[in-house]
Amino acid sequence: MLFLNWNMNCYLEKNPTLATAQEHNLHLHFNPSNTEKIMKKQSILILLFITFTGLSGFRNHKPESVNIIVIVNKDNPVTKLTAGEVKLYWLRKIKKRWPELNKNIKPVDRKSACPEQETFYSKVLNMTATDVETYFSQKQYESAEKPQDKFSTDAAIVDFVSEEPGAIGYVNANANISSANVKVVLAIP
Repeated sequence: MLFLNWNMNCYLEKNPTLATAQEHNLHLHFNPSNTEKIMKKQSILILLFITFTGLSGFRNHKPESVNIIVIVNKDNPVTKLTAGEVKLYWLRKIKKRWPELNKNIKPVDRKSACPEQETFYSKVLNMTATDVETYFSQKQYESAEKPQDKFSTDAAIVDFVSEEPGAIGYVNANANISSANVKVVLAIP
């Protein structure tokens, strides 16, 4: 609207024969404060529209599901966990240390989005990547709690969990763990 009004005013200034806008029932009035209000309202409406319609496709996006396994160090006395227990330990919601092992729980994650991460977040945590990042940022801010350790590959995660008795991580079910110092506590098909 602002652009149209400004162009019409310039055009009328250059063409004095049309300058009598009232004669032609053209009511061109430039009011910057009113225009700014209209533009702000339009911007807000556009942002709301994008948020609730344009991005809803991302929210409804089903992640590419892959089979994953949740692993812990072989020295950890835990032998089997449910998805709910994995969530509680991985997010350190109830405890910060493994019972009987007396080691800090160290959640292990992927550095960037991948099918394994999407499967773990959706099927075990019931959270989005944004939710997970927000959760750990908030924990770090509130209680100086260290965020999850992040690695790029399954092999790097297996190596870290092998060396760290308190670690809990997830990898692709086809990852080579046979010679590693890890054990599977949960399989997610």
